[in-house]
Amino acid sequence: MTAPEYAIGQAIYLRTDVPDYPEVAFPIQTVGELVRICSEPKPDMLLDKVVFYATIDEETRSVALSFLSASKGARPATIDPRLIEG
Repeated sequence: MTAPEYAIGQAIYLRTDVPDYPEVAFPIQTVGELVRICSEPKPDMLLDKVVFYATIDEETRSVALSFLSASKGARPATIDPRLIEG
């Protein structure tokens, strides 16, 4: 099986090192890429959601898996260092 030439989804992270928590998207083409991206430590970022795309009957559809982060809304300096890998 060959990998598709287009992204099948995105892993969306929130930057916690700035006050407005901007999103950073990492496109994924395979489940293996998703596992690799989500298992690598990303300093000052928290995984917010994973979105998958598909075309069914010529209509684009998506499914989003969202995660509630206990540290979202906390100032980066107040996040418990035990929760940060790296």
